[in-house]
Amino acid sequence: MTRRSLVLTLSALALAGLSAPFGGAQARIRQVAPPAPGPLILEEFFRGPLTAEGVFRNTRDGTTRGLKVRMFGRQEGDTLVLREDFVYSDGERDRKTWRFTRTGPGVYSGVREDVIGTADIRQDGDAVRLSYTARVKTQSGSSYDIRFADLLRKTGPREVLNTADLSFLFFKVGTVELRIRRGR
Repeated sequence: MTRRSLVLTLSALALAGLSAPFGGAQARIRQVAPPAPGPLILEEFFRGPLTAEGVFRNTRDGTTRGLKVRMFGRQEGDTLVLREDFVYSDGERDRKTWRFTRTGPGVYSGVREDVIGTADIRQDGDAVRLSYTARVKTQSGSSYDIRFADLLRKTGPREVLNTADLSFLFFKVGTVELRIRRGR
């Protein structure tokens, strides 16, 4: 085969390949999914400094309240201690400290100052689910026992998306969406 015929043959093949999607022939484009970020292991992801930003939505009246959180996690024996410093969009500040203790493979119990009893925490595939009731104080000084159902899903090697549904007496009263990132 001469050089000229080789070039013509390669050109014809390239044109045939390029024209297939535009002509009557069906072409299949294989979509490649990004690699899964892997399971969320509390003791690994939440160790060290973290930052978070998100919003609380009141489902009753549609109002929102922004929040930023600085976190720091450290291991104390079998317990992960996670300090959270909150700053809300209206200027309110708050500090909470979680203590997560592993009780079995992918199962933890959690306590925090405002949590009534203990939080149930379970690995669910690549995510972690938290279920607990917390005593929440309002700006007027009243307090309510609010049920939280959190889902933490790893969205990348350095990021977790925390979504939560909040309910009072079986009625949904709000949602939270919080994007948590490793580092400051």
